[in-house]
Amino acid sequence: MRGTTTTTDMADRDPAWEQAMDWVMREHEQGALSASEQAALQSWLAAAPAHRNAYEQARHLWLLTGMLPGNDKDA
Repeated sequence: MRGTTTTTDMADRDPAWEQAMDWVMREHEQGALSASEQAALQSWLAAAPAHRNAYEQARHLWLLTGMLPGNDKDA
């Protein structure tokens, strides 16, 4: 019997999840994607419903961990 599923387990089983996390991390590290990167992301998202689903899940996870760009609430 297997324990809880981790993001590492998800990436091992789902290449779309791994790629989605790469996109989200790139957005975070750079602050914004270049025009060519944004076009590549949109193309990847449009290529398969699983891509968009994985990307939305990855962004949600990033948001929950408080690491989305512009998520800081300085007083």
